[in-house]
Amino acid sequence: MSILSDQEVVRITRAAAAANNVPVATVQTAPAFTDAPAIEIKVVLTPGSSASIMGLPSANTTSQIVRQLADGGEERLPIVSYEEQGAA
Repeated sequence: MSILSDQEVVRITRAAAAANNVPVATVQTAPAFTDAPAIEIKVVLTPGSSASIMGLPSANTTSQIVRQLADGGEERLPIVSYEEQGAA
C-alpha cells in the first residue's frame, strides 16, 4: 500500500466524475484527521448543477473513486463530499 499524490487523486476523481456525467468545476484534497489515515476529497460542482447529481450519479462516482484509489494502492480512507461552486 502507498499514498498517491494529490495530482493522481484529482485525476482519478475527475475521471470517475466524467464517467458519470458529474459536472466538476474543481477537485480539492486535504489530509483528514481521524483515528485512521484518511484523505478528504471535495468535488466542487459547477454552479446550478447539484440537483443533476442526486442519487445514482453521486453514488456511482463515489464508489468508483473509492475503488480506483484502492486499486491504485492508496492506503488512506477517502472521505468524498460534494459542494456546488459558490454555495460556501
